[in-house]
Amino acid sequence: MKQQAEQSLKIRIGESSRADVRALLGEPWLQSDFWHFDLFRAESEQKELSFFVFFTPPVPMGVFTWKVGGYVLVSYDSAGHVAKVSADNASRGMGDQDALMLRAGELNIVIEPLGDGSPQLIVDPAHLANFLALRRASPVCTLILACSRPASSQRWPDENCPDRVAIDDGEPFDPKPLYAVCDPASNCPPTAVPGNMFARVPLLVPFTLPPGQHRLQMSSSVFKGRMEAAFECAAGEVRYATVNGQVNWHWWGPRSSTLDTTATWSGDPPTDWSSRSVLLYRRDRWMAEPEPADRSSH
Repeated sequence: MKQQAEQSLKIRIGESSRADVRALLGEPWLQSDFWHFDLFRAESEQKELSFFVFFTPPVPMGVFTWKVGGYVLVSYDSAGHVAKVSADNASRGMGDQDALMLRAGELNIVIEPLGDGSPQLIVDPAHLANFLALRRASPVCTLILACSRPASSQRWPDENCPDRVAIDDGEPFDPKPLYAVCDPASNCPPTAVPGNMFARVPLLVPFTLPPGQHRLQMSSSVFKGRMEAAFECAAGEVRYATVNGQVNWHWWGPRSSTLDTTATWSGDPPTDWSSRSVLLYRRDRWMAEPEPADRSSH
């Protein structure tokens, strides 16, 4: 990782090409010509022997291991030259996870402070229009999903947003906002909402689906209740779904309370969606294709 960080300092903004960057850093972990970026990741494992210092001599208490991930995010301009470089490390071990926020161009890599340590890639909402223009010329349909804005008073964080959303009995997905540690003057995305401890980043989540009938299934890991909504999507169509939940609170607490969830459908994006980041990648899964033009040409 030290070598990766040192090599990244040799990248010349406005001059280095994608080939120049890869000659310095190797093959990227994630890449996209359409979204104009390369993401490089290096990992190492570190160990440390700890002692009880209250004894003489100190008594060994065990070997503690943690993993350190080094990330370099490089964005490119329309001519293929480097527009911005951002690099940092994040460690994980003993139940602790470092938060990470890198911003290059209009892209961010986020590792949540209370998450599982997996990096997530988001892009500013201005880039969604070009992506959807290509999808409208494709043989598949596209669903863009987001949770409604939370009420001003909530008893549970983002209680209006179910964290288990699935389509056609597929793998459940969490559309809740990301929680991040960032500086609004430097590495926060413009969509971030400042908070007491963490910034909230509301999300737009794209799904690629075959044309036809589908079922949207919504439930929560905290509350009781499961709701379904049927919808249809044609080839080249883009559908927008706003998910909204309301908790019927029981005096015993969240586990005894029920989340009633509904989905509102539209052919145009709601006006407040312009202040939400688009989720591109999470947990080994591209939510928006890295090269959507390739699919539309088939």
